Amino acid sequence: MISKSASVKKQKILIVDDEEVFRKLLFSKLKDGYEVEIAFDGVEALKKVKYFKADLFLVDRMMPNMNGVELIKNLRQIPEFTGTPIIMLTARDQIKDKVQGFEVGADDYVTKPFNLLELTSRIESFLKKSKKTKYVSTLLSTLGNDASEADIDLLGHDLKAASTIQLNLMPSSFPQNDKFDFGARMIPAKIVGGDFYDFIPFENDKVVICLGDVSGKGITAALLMIMIRTIIRVLLAEKLPLVDICQKINAMLIRDVGMGKFVTMFIGILNMETGRFESYVNAGHLPPYIIKENMSVTSLDTTAPFLGAFPDIEITASSYCFDKGDFLAIYTDGITELEQESNVFFGEEKFIELLKRLYKLAPEEIIEKTVEELNSFSSNKSDDVTLVFIKRNNK
Repeated sequence: MISKSASVKKQKILIVDDEEVFRKLLFSKLKDGYEVEIAFDGVEALKKVKYFKADLFLVDRMMPNMNGVELIKNLRQIPEFTGTPIIMLTARDQIKDKVQGFEVGADDYVTKPFNLLELTSRIESFLKKSKKTKYVSTLLSTLGNDASEADIDLLGHDLKAASTIQLNLMPSSFPQNDKFDFGARMIPAKIVGGDFYDFIPFENDKVVICLGDVSGKGITAALLMIMIRTIIRVLLAEKLPLVDICQKINAMLIRDVGMGKFVTMFIGILNMETGRFESYVNAGHLPPYIIKENMSVTSLDTTAPFLGAFPDIEITASSYCFDKGDFLAIYTDGITELEQESNVFFGEEKFIELLKRLYKLAPEEIIEKTVEELNSFSSNKSDDVTLVFIKRNNK
C-alpha cells in the first residue's frame, strides 16, 4: 500500500570466515542484494546472531577458537536457526570432511577457491526455499502447537471466503445518470487488501463517492477497510458533514487501532444534476487527475493530512464544478508505484498519457484497458490497485 519500498526487507546473510580476502570478496559480491554481516570465527558469530537474525550462513570449516563444525552444532541448537540454510566453505575436499559437515547440520558444501556465480546461485536457491519454510513456520506458530494440516486448509478456505466478501462489498453497479458515467475496480495485491471504494446514494440526485487506501496489506488492512467503510455509511446516514466524518475516523484510528495504521482517503458529495462536487475532502490522498476535453490536465488538491497519525489535525473541504467532457481519475499508488524492475515504475507521467489516450472511451472501458496496460507493464503486484473513474458527458 503506502510507501511500498519501505516494506521491502533484504534477506540477511552472515559470513563466518577467518580469511580476510574471502570475507571481503563475499561481502563485496553480496552486499547489494542482501543485508550482510561478517564474523571472524565461530565465537564472534554466536555473539552476532543474538541481534543479527540471519536467513543464511556461509561458514568456513577451518577457523581459530571455534571451527565451522562446532559453530554449526551450536547454531542448530538455537531454535530459530534449526532450519536456516548453512553452506560450509572449505579448502579441503575430503569426503569425510563433507560427511562430518552434513552430519552436524550443513545444507551444502562448497570447496575453495569457489566460483562466485555458482555460489550465488546456490545462495539464491536456498533462500527462496527457506523463505517459504519460514512463512509456514510463522503460520504454524501463530495457529498454535496443535495446528494440523486441516487447520491450515481451513484458514486458506476462510481467507478465500474473506476475499469474496470483501470484493462483494465493492459496488459492481454504478449510479445511473444522463450527465455522468462511472467505473471502478479494486484489485488486491494479496488475497485480501486495504484499498476500498464506494458509491453511496445520498439525497435526491446526489451520490457520495469514496476511495481509500489503508496502510499495509493483507488481513489487518482489510479489517480496517471494512471498519472505515462502515463508519462512513453510518455517519452519512446521520447527515454529518464530510469534515466531521473524517475527524471521527481520525479519532477512531488513533484511539482504537494505533499500531501506526493510517488511511489516505478521497470522499466527495457529487450532485449529478448540477454537475458539482458540493463538498469533497482529500485526506492525504494522491490528488485525483482531471483530464479536460482539450487534453489539459489539472487535479483536485489535498485538503487534509492522512487520517490516523495525529490527534489534532486541520481538515477542510473544497468543491469542484465539472465542465462538460471532464474526466476525473481517482486512484491509489499501486498504479504509479507498480515496479517493472528495480527502480523502474509505471509512474504518473505514463499514467496520465494513458488516460489521455483512452479519454474518448467510457469509464468502464478505460478501466479495462488500464488494467491490461498495468498487467502488460509488470506482473509484480506488490500493492493493491484501485480506480474510480467519473466522466461528465456533453449533454
